[in-house]
Amino acid sequence: MLFHYWKHLYVRKLMPLTKRLVFLSLVFSTLLGFPNIDAVAADSILSDRVDAVSGDPTASSSGTKVRLGLLDFEFESSYLSRVEDIQATVLKHLQASTPGIVIEPRYYKTKDLAEAVRKGEVEFFLGSSGFFVEMRPYGVRDIGTIVSSSFPDPNQCVAGVIFVRNSRTDLQTIADLGHRTASATDPRNFMTYQIGMGEIAKAGYDPDSFFRRTIFTDSKPQKVVENVLSGKADVGFLRACMLEAMERRNPQWQGKLRVINERTGPRAERLGCRYSTDMYPGWTFAVTSHTPPILTRHVATALLSLDPKSTPSGFEVSFATDYARVNDLLKTLRIGPYAYLREWTLRGFLKVSWPFLMLAAALAFAWILHWLRLETLVRQRTAELEKAWDRERIAEVQARKAADKLDRMHCVSVVGELSSIFAHELGQPLSVMRYLTRSLGVLMKKPDPDRKLVEECVGGLQKQITHAAEILERVRKYAKQGAKRGQNIDLTAVVRDALSELEESRRLTHAAVLDAPDPVMIQGDPVELRILVRNLLKNADEALCAMPDDERELLLLRLSRLGIAPIRITVKRIAAQERAELSVENSGSVLSSEALSRLTESGRSEKENGLGLGLLICRSIVERHLAKLSFEAIAAEAGGGLKVCVSFAVVDMTHQIHHHSENQKNDAVAP
Repeated sequence: MLFHYWKHLYVRKLMPLTKRLVFLSLVFSTLLGFPNIDAVAADSILSDRVDAVSGDPTASSSGTKVRLGLLDFEFESSYLSRVEDIQATVLKHLQASTPGIVIEPRYYKTKDLAEAVRKGEVEFFLGSSGFFVEMRPYGVRDIGTIVSSSFPDPNQCVAGVIFVRNSRTDLQTIADLGHRTASATDPRNFMTYQIGMGEIAKAGYDPDSFFRRTIFTDSKPQKVVENVLSGKADVGFLRACMLEAMERRNPQWQGKLRVINERTGPRAERLGCRYSTDMYPGWTFAVTSHTPPILTRHVATALLSLDPKSTPSGFEVSFATDYARVNDLLKTLRIGPYAYLREWTLRGFLKVSWPFLMLAAALAFAWILHWLRLETLVRQRTAELEKAWDRERIAEVQARKAADKLDRMHCVSVVGELSSIFAHELGQPLSVMRYLTRSLGVLMKKPDPDRKLVEECVGGLQKQITHAAEILERVRKYAKQGAKRGQNIDLTAVVRDALSELEESRRLTHAAVLDAPDPVMIQGDPVELRILVRNLLKNADEALCAMPDDERELLLLRLSRLGIAPIRITVKRIAAQERAELSVENSGSVLSSEALSRLTESGRSEKENGLGLGLLICRSIVERHLAKLSFEAIAAEAGGGLKVCVSFAVVDMTHQIHHHSENQKNDAVAP
């Protein structure tokens, strides 16, 4: 514990001060003409210091040990050269150019190398420009960038390659790769994976959700190619030139892979490899923050002495200046120093969602304007409606008065229509009373009248007087209280009684036949329904009487031969529609469409001296019973004439049909 404390104190506090003092001593010795510190003496000092910092008991006293971090998979293929490995070339050169310093290579996976840099386990490392930018928050500093004779620009040295199996004709562009399976070495590797994903983002897709899944091979490039060839993955990601290097080592792979989004032009010709992405700064040699400056100077001097003529690929050291594009790529992918963008923050939320927030604000502003305008319109409309409502109330009062007046007129007309019905009904009790009165007079003339017969005559008179009084009371009650349309009525019985009354009173000139085998229950007022049936039957009979005599005689003769009555009445129930239909049809002249149209208009009569009140009364009764009235002209082939239909709503009174039928025969037809 105490050792780690002093190590931390030395690295964080004393070493920076020591660096500054050494640097100042070098400057002053140069300016004042003093001889430079002997390299061997400096090395001995650095050896002790580095050993103290590293705490490595195996450090040799004959030289300073320097740990160089390298990636453990890059030896499988070269960077630009098709002959040599860049890591091995740089390592060999440093080992030969730094006497007194022991360059110790340490190989890591990408993730482990980053951890080693953070923990101070290496003094220098050779990695991608993306890895260097990712490590900059930990105080690393670039010493140089490896370039070659083919690519002397250190800002554009490395690219990525995206490839598929050559037989996959369905994969031609980046868009075709969506929702497929990808394979790559390591999600932390800048050259073999991150550059390729940057191209996905550049094409306008979300790199986090573009692929269905990604298979990583634990930093094994050859396994990426094998996954694509075996069909385990649809697309693979590697660094440019890796594909060609592995195809040379595996001739059986040649011709089986195809590059997606392949770039062409002078750069591709100079590179000698296929690639799919933009180019970025190449391999970066960097020093960590705990490395002494004098040691950094020695290593940097040795690195800069790399002669391109001594390497087959023409490697040399330059200095990259455009790390901004690397920075932008990491920011787009939200990795490395920009991994915090994946965490929810107000700033990040505003940055990602500002278009939607602006749209929401615009919609809210538009809604407020709309609300203000709507509020103004509502006030104006409310004022207009209040004025209209006042006018409507005045009109409603006037309409109610007119309706009351019309109801009274309707009631008077119905009472007038009922007079003939009541006269007929009163005729029966009056006739019986007249007969009983005569019988009583005959009995009273006898010296010893039969007391029993006298009592029967008196009882009969009382009964008939009561019956007549009931009839008159019904007339008075209807005239005073109006109709009661909520009663359950047998429509068949009402029609049958109305027909019988007209036939007995000889109000019908022509024969009428009723077709109503079953009782049909509806709700209504028996008085008004009886008036309706009487008017329909009288109109049918009068239509026949209005025909010329010769035409009527011929029509009646033809109907007689066919066994068809001149007036036909039908009452039936339409179960599918839950309606009851009353139809009255009469044979006669064929009606034109104009005549039928005039007939259906309220208040219009086709008779010479008719006022149209009968049809008006029928229409009024139908409407008050919520029924439907329709007219249909009968074709000449069927005998001509008119068919009038009234459709009522049916009442489900199956269990009471017989009971109502019996009662309706006695009193349902009474007004």
